[in-house]
Amino acid sequence: MKKKMICLTAALLIGLAAAAQADTARVTSGAISKTVYGSGEIQPASQPGVYARIDAEVVEWYVELGDTVRAGDVIMKLENDDLAAEVAQLEYDIQMTQHDVLYTKTHQQRLTKPLRDEEGKIRFDVNTKEPIMVEYSNEITIRSPGDGRVMAVYIRAGDDALAQYREHGCVVMLSTDGRMKVEIEGRDPLGLELDETVMVTGDGISIAGKVVDLKRYGTQAVIQVNTDDYPMDAPVEVTTLKGVTVGSGLLEINKPLAVSAYGGTVKGVEWNVRVGQYLKRYDVVARIDWDQTPLYYDNDKVLREHAKVQIALEKAKEKQEQLAIVAPCDGRLASIDVEKGDSVTSGTKVMSIVEDAGMELILHIDELDIPLVQPGQQVTLSVDALSDVTLTGVVEKIAPLGNTETSVTTYDVYVTLTGDVDSRVLGGMNVSGNILVSAGVNALLLPSEAVFENGKDWYVQMQSGEYRQIELGVTTDSQVQILSGLSEGEIVVY
Repeated sequence: MKKKMICLTAALLIGLAAAAQADTARVTSGAISKTVYGSGEIQPASQPGVYARIDAEVVEWYVELGDTVRAGDVIMKLENDDLAAEVAQLEYDIQMTQHDVLYTKTHQQRLTKPLRDEEGKIRFDVNTKEPIMVEYSNEITIRSPGDGRVMAVYIRAGDDALAQYREHGCVVMLSTDGRMKVEIEGRDPLGLELDETVMVTGDGISIAGKVVDLKRYGTQAVIQVNTDDYPMDAPVEVTTLKGVTVGSGLLEINKPLAVSAYGGTVKGVEWNVRVGQYLKRYDVVARIDWDQTPLYYDNDKVLREHAKVQIALEKAKEKQEQLAIVAPCDGRLASIDVEKGDSVTSGTKVMSIVEDAGMELILHIDELDIPLVQPGQQVTLSVDALSDVTLTGVVEKIAPLGNTETSVTTYDVYVTLTGDVDSRVLGGMNVSGNILVSAGVNALLLPSEAVFENGKDWYVQMQSGEYRQIELGVTTDSQVQILSGLSEGEIVVY
């Protein structure tokens, strides 16, 4: 028994001697946080593409990379020669059909005559067995189709009516509403507003006008003046009331009415048909001898044809509007994806814009750390290219599928930036930083080396040699949080 007591005393003395030589740590109170490191890049939160809406050729753009644009700004111009030719043809066709509409209303004498086939035989109605009669005229009296002021007279006695019509598009031109207009356009929006008052000036012309129409996103405008006392096609300049010149053009009739005629020799022009004279509807303008094959009438047909051409012209002009590419949003031009002279089809991406909607970050997080990351956690980052810039943000979402292109699997974590972002920070810049995944305030703390694991439990060794079980909270490479098992001020050895 005496020998056994001597051995236990020796073992205790050896343990106490070893404890005296070990490191010690006192349980302290403080803050602790655990972060997850990641690196990635900054991207615009929204970068919409700008697309062609029609098949055409790129001829010009009005912005350069990095330029600020506003929604609705015209930023690129396309051309389509086939469409331009179609519009020109339809505009000519509309004049022709308008002539036909007016022509069927200019005949004074209408006679009837049996309709014959190509062999000269009279055609009969299959039901009544009566000859089919048609109207024709061998003499034409041109009458004014409406009220208006005579702006131009292109015929006189002895003229060939058809020749004059082909040259001028009519034989007499009327102004029907007592107004004139000038159309102006520019490369950029003119800066005018609807109903704005402007000045129209030229040689012997100085009068106030009003903006009555804006087209193609404000790059074209129609200015109307309340008089038709000035000559047609007079060159004029348009300025704002502050004296800023916004464009120039030709003074035109606001609502013209063309008095047309078909082939034949003009027998006489009425004495009162002169520039400045006012005509009433059905006033006689001229008389024509018709010396060709009689004209047969189908007024409904020409009206239908006129309406058909009008619809086709409106649709073609709507397509022309699409040749102006406009910015879909406010922002800065990020890319130009075509070259001048390129042919594009509807749906081709021609530009992209970084929208004024902030920036977002994508961090690449190691697969071992991703279980700790959750939406809403705070993020602090540095920008590789800007050492004096610190960014803050919040985890927005985590990609459900990892990137396995390298030997280490990573997951994309999307971060929404918070607070003010330095204007020098640009899309595509590399960043690195930490996500705060857990934290403790007024926590009991020990160095990480002071605790050890036994199975699934954690322990510390007290100065007395006692081993005490503890519960851990937040753990980092250097510190651990003690949730239970120790009190502040106690000392452990390790």
